[in-house]
This record gives sequence, C-alpha cells and structure tokens, in this order.
Amino acid sequence: MQPHSHRHRVKVTIDVSEDERIYIKMLAAKKKMTVSDLIMSFVRPNIPHDQPNAETEKAMRDVDEGKNLIHCKTIEEFWSALGIDPDA
Repeated sequence: MQPHSHRHRVKVTIDVSEDERIYIKMLAAKKKMTVSDLIMSFVRPNIPHDQPNAETEKAMRDVDEGKNLIHCKTIEEFWSALGIDPDA
C-alpha cells in the first residue's frame, strides 16, 4: 500500500448527524483539506505501510555494509546475544 495513493480508490460511507457533517466539513475547510483527506489524516498513521521506518532502514544499510553485526558461531551464542533464554 502506498501512502497517499489514489489508485484503486473505493468509497466509504459513515453515518453522522447533520450537525456532525457540517462540523466535519468546517474542520476540513479550515485546514484547506477535503473531507476525505481530513479523515485519512487521522487514520493513515495507523495503517501499516510497505516501507520500513528509519530504524529498520538503518539496520538494513548496516547489514549491507557489514556494520554493527554480531557474529555467532552457535545457536546458543545467538540466543545469548539477543538476551533470550531458549529454555524459559
């Protein structure tokens, strides 16, 4: 899913009172947004995206560059490096 993608859009209907509809439209107008963009501005941060976050991107670069790696010779060393007790 691409953020702000307009491909394959579908309609979603929500039931609100007339006063709520007017208020939502005023909020959107105040922010110079469409009603859809206003509502999605609240929803979008909670939708998982295909793109990794900054921490994951850095970890992937580190692996590609061979930086900050922990080398383990055994599975026991691996669990220990992660601070995991496999027998817990």
